[in-house]
Amino acid sequence: MSLTFAQIKKGFLDSGYEIRFIPRHQLEGMALDAPAEVKRHLDTNIMGLIMPDDYIIGIAKELDTDERAETLLHEIIHLIRPEMAEDEVEALTVEMSATLSPQQFGFLQFLAS
Repeated sequence: MSLTFAQIKKGFLDSGYEIRFIPRHQLEGMALDAPAEVKRHLDTNIMGLIMPDDYIIGIAKELDTDERAETLLHEIIHLIRPEMAEDEVEALTVEMSATLSPQQFGFLQFLAS
């Protein structure tokens, strides 16, 4: 199940979500209240979290700009395709990151800075 960058951009811009930079330890605490799909990844370093009830995408404050942009891409994929399993979202994130133009990645960097 693939997505285009245009779908990613439109999906985020139309969503009304706010991006917040939150210390990683706080994100991990917030994930404790998340669905089981998210909780099973608590043993990995959580870098982002989508909070649909609050229209917030949380991104770990400690990440550099490139990591924030990739994490934002990952969370937007969750937003657009909530039915996708975590491993599918991660695979699509890696695939899309490798094919983004500098301008497209720059747009994500701008949003995540």
